[in-house]
Amino acid sequence: MSVAVDTSASRAIERSRLLPRSGIGVDGAHLVIAPPGNPVIRLDARLLDRIELIGRSPTSAIAVSAVATAGVVAAALSIIPGSVFACAGLAYLAHERFSEARRRARSRDLLLALGDLEVALHVIDGPEAAKRICDELQPYTRDAPITRPEVFEDARRRLHAQAEGKGEAAARREVDRALVVGADVVHVRDGFLQVGQRAFRLDEVREHALRGANLALSGGRLLQAAMGLLVVAAEDRAKNGEDLEALARRISAYEAWSGRAGDR
Repeated sequence: MSVAVDTSASRAIERSRLLPRSGIGVDGAHLVIAPPGNPVIRLDARLLDRIELIGRSPTSAIAVSAVATAGVVAAALSIIPGSVFACAGLAYLAHERFSEARRRARSRDLLLALGDLEVALHVIDGPEAAKRICDELQPYTRDAPITRPEVFEDARRRLHAQAEGKGEAAARREVDRALVVGADVVHVRDGFLQVGQRAFRLDEVREHALRGANLALSGGRLLQAAMGLLVVAAEDRAKNGEDLEALARRISAYEAWSGRAGDR
């Protein structure tokens, strides 16, 4: 009984740390996504090259709203039959586009980047919440300057593994635990993306990602296809090897900034 109570409590604490509307949060170096009715998805930010904030411009929506408003005025001044209905329709369009422009101005998306792959994650809770998530995870990404001891140790470990000829094996171990859906680890095997008992052809995953669609998992669960592509991109990077010069520069910059060297 005590074990069950402890487990439930830890889950409640974890949920309480997530954004209330989008179910997005941070747990150490992990991005946590737990929308209602879906299992918790955990992505290791150390897999990513960078994470940024992006916003959709409200300009086009404002322009359409302005045109529709002008149409309302023109229709109202017209004596052509049916102008009342035209006014109503244009007024609704103007209102809808203006509301969309306001929503866009307030919203922010998180951009998760790995190599040439960029995945947008919408944060419905607003720009401040999105910025907080970005600020907490950005130090763990591979393009960011090293500012934390644990990131420094991780970077040194990767550099040493490459120097010893064990870089690909070490990178594959990282990829194998980088993305988890519930209890299922997402990994690439023989041209398929494997999520628990479900396997998807890589071209099928790419097609779904281009359409902004989800992968349907067992038990009615869902995974954003573009998230799965992050694992595919990481697998390719593991084969090709990490940029050692850039990694060494980051390590040297941290040592100069902190006064700490790898041997002490």
